[in-house]
Amino acid sequence: MYIQKNGFTLIELVVVIIVLGILSVMAVPKFIALQSDSRIASLEGLKSQMHGAMSVLYPKSVLQGLASLPKPDKDNGEENFIVIDGVKIDLVYGYPAADAANSWSKLIMAKFEDSQFYPERPADWYFQNNGPTDGFIRFMTQSKKFTGDECYLKYTEAQSPTVMPVFEIIDLGC
Repeated sequence: MYIQKNGFTLIELVVVIIVLGILSVMAVPKFIALQSDSRIASLEGLKSQMHGAMSVLYPKSVLQGLASLPKPDKDNGEENFIVIDGVKIDLVYGYPAADAANSWSKLIMAKFEDSQFYPERPADWYFQNNGPTDGFIRFMTQSKKFTGDECYLKYTEAQSPTVMPVFEIIDLGC
């Protein structure tokens, strides 16, 4: 009488584990590269949205005579803003200020959170800057939400009426 055994032998299991190990060694680097490419593409998309918003905003600020006004000293009650669709947007030389709450969150339909103070809050984008006088702000993705990750879009506001804002993508850690 012959008894049929169900299951795998130890040799078959070892061979399957070795094959899976080889496949994972080949697949993991490609998967990691896809994540990095995805983060960089997201930052590029945000940069394009910001450029699009600026291309609408700047001509309106020129028409209203706001393109020559520097960053206001809010401590002394100075203001430099434009109203679009009933929303007040802070400006520097006619371009959006490096301020997520008072400019970019109003121009781009996305939720922004400060990664330094509110990293646990869900958001579309995270931002970080050291203070309102810095003149720049960093925008990070959901998965790389700290500036130390070195995966962000840096927006430096206009420095004069003749110097446009600068966008720089830092992708060393993406």
